[in-house]
Amino acid sequence: MTADCLLCTRETVAPVAVRHYERASGPGVTLYACPDCAPRFRPGPLPAEVAQPRRD
Repeated sequence: MTADCLLCTRETVAPVAVRHYERASGPGVTLYACPDCAPRFRPGPLPAEVAQPRRD
């Protein structure tokens, strides 16, 4: 998997998930950083930490 770094905007082949946003409609969005920039971000929330909406 490759992704663009959220901070330096370079493409990386080793992306680190740094944030996840849920949307009101559609799937959530995960933002990635390169290994060099990832330590600059405060942790979370990541996909596993976001509560899934109930579908009753």
